[in-house]
Amino acid sequence: MLDKLIYKVTCRIASYKGKKDAETVRNTILTYFSANPPTDPEYQQAVEHLKVHPLAVFSGSFSNRYNYQDIEVFKDPSNSLSFVNHQGHRLYFKRSYNTTTIKMLYNGLLKEQDPDSPHRYTNDQFSLKQGDILFDVGSAEGIFPLSNIEQIGKVILFERDPEWSEALQATFAQWNNKVQIISKFVSDKNDSDNISIDTFLAEKAIVPHFVKIDVEGVEDQVLKGMDQTIRKYHPKIALCTYHQQGDFKRFSVELAEKKYKIESTKGLMYFLSKDKNETPQPPFFRKALIRATPLVV
Repeated sequence: MLDKLIYKVTCRIASYKGKKDAETVRNTILTYFSANPPTDPEYQQAVEHLKVHPLAVFSGSFSNRYNYQDIEVFKDPSNSLSFVNHQGHRLYFKRSYNTTTIKMLYNGLLKEQDPDSPHRYTNDQFSLKQGDILFDVGSAEGIFPLSNIEQIGKVILFERDPEWSEALQATFAQWNNKVQIISKFVSDKNDSDNISIDTFLAEKAIVPHFVKIDVEGVEDQVLKGMDQTIRKYHPKIALCTYHQQGDFKRFSVELAEKKYKIESTKGLMYFLSKDKNETPQPPFFRKALIRATPLVV
């Protein structure tokens, strides 16, 4: 009982401090753009939204469609893992997560993949096709492949975190025939903890049609390690660009040079860095994602 009370008090203190820090950053951003009015329409929209809303990852009204308190979390007695019902399927979460954490995380995942979200991986023109082979690099909970599980032919889930791997095994248990989990980091090197896409494919008789990459800021290493795959097989690539400032421009140039058509998602997002020592820098908001379609087949 005492441990539970301490946990609740600690969470409330952290929440209060987080709100104060966010308000400080919000004021910093508004002060900057007051002196340097943006000319880009997406930045103008983000700043206008921030003037009347607290600082958040997304600056669009679509976020208002979601409330974590509406989410119901269940416990599976067969493995003691918690899950939510996602599009008629069970989506499991880390064993160490409590109910509130799962509600808030799943709510954030729904926001990310809203049709109006800057973080949405696909749209009507850029999507998975029936029978496609998907490489999900940085799977975490695996909501993207689960949302498309009925139409994909095969999916390779790359996820190093052992707790997420356990959850993924539970989520995709009924699709063992077309789901494989690789418990390694995807990189440009190969050792006991890392593997490159090029090396992985050299040992497999499969070719990816679609590669999703969301790896907490080391997207450049993933791309370097799949250079031959890109040049030889030309998969579609959904690539996150918000972890590092400048990634959107840099990766757009690199992929365009490799004969890809580059499209961005609509809108901007504010990246809440896990590095407490990182000071927010202009222009603050970032493009979230590149949708790269091969110009050659």
